[in-house]
Amino acid sequence: MQTNTKDQVYAGFFVRLTAFLVIRIPMWILSLNSPDNVLVRDFIFQYSITDIVCYLLTVLYFTLLTYYTGATLGKKLFQLRVVSTEDRKMTFFEVLYRESIGRFLSGVIMNLGYLLILAQKEHRGIHDLLADTSVIYYHEKKVYVHTQMNYRNMVPQPGYTVPPQGGINPQRGNTMPPQKPEDHANVD
Repeated sequence: MQTNTKDQVYAGFFVRLTAFLVIRIPMWILSLNSPDNVLVRDFIFQYSITDIVCYLLTVLYFTLLTYYTGATLGKKLFQLRVVSTEDRKMTFFEVLYRESIGRFLSGVIMNLGYLLILAQKEHRGIHDLLADTSVIYYHEKKVYVHTQMNYRNMVPQPGYTVPPQGGINPQRGNTMPPQKPEDHANVD
């Protein structure tokens, strides 16, 4: 995946936050559903089994989607993509490092690593800086190519004449289909 660094438009803080909340809000609502459940109670260092499983599933989600498609579902919704600053495809371990350790360090002290996105021209957080990545706008353009038609090999439709090989004669004008005999019928 080649990216031209001159034409990149870096995604800002609020669009990235909104893309993140697309997946985070439903997970938060599910955790409010039953706070007395054994899976939600504190287990190790104020983390429950559900917290640990959710963390692992979140890392898996972010890592797999970012590695295979370059974007999570929220980023796809806003046409964003994670790209390497070195103009190359990121390795799986680089993406895993960004999405696990990098995100952890970004959120460790009151999410200051994420707030760094506001202060930079390239809008990169701690996790982006550690993994040499950027989040950019990526607009897919669909190009429709019309095939060239070879009119010499086409079969004419019944009732139409084929223009001469040299093209249309400017003195004669366009060739018109012959009219049917019933069109010339006399109405007496």
